[in-house]
This record gives sequence, C-alpha cells and structure tokens, in this order.
Amino acid sequence: MDNQPIPVSSLKPDYENAMDMRGTPTHLCVCGSNLWNIKAMFEDYEISMYFLDMECALCGSWATAPTLVDSPGFTPDY
Repeated sequence: MDNQPIPVSSLKPDYENAMDMRGTPTHLCVCGSNLWNIKAMFEDYEISMYFLDMECALCGSWATAPTLVDSPGFTPDY
C-alpha cells in the first residue's frame, strides 16, 4: 500500500455527472461536497475579490458562490 501524498494538481473532478446549478447561491453541492474550485484575488493576505461561478472539486458541477448579502437577515450598514 502506497501512502505517498497526492499532489493537489492531480485531483480532478469526475465530470460524468456534472450539472449546472448556477443561480441560487449555495454552500453545498448536490453530490454532498462543500469543497469548491474558485477564482480569487488576494491583497494583504486576504481574499479581496472572487468570481461568483464556482466548480465543485468532487463532481465538477457549476454553482453560484454565496456572498455576505445572501446570508439570512443581512442588513446593509448605510
């Protein structure tokens, strides 16, 4: 049994059952995964911007990323 670490670059979704679920923001994919591939920008060691389209790291389905405005009870401070 080989217990060597697997490089993250070799972990690819199985696109056979991928779906396009974009629209309503979500944290959880229909396959049960909550790990997403996203495109993000960093400034001063923090995420400063990210795209709303995200891909499930497990099954390859597309979904819409949640934002603070999407959280229940959100009230803007203006």
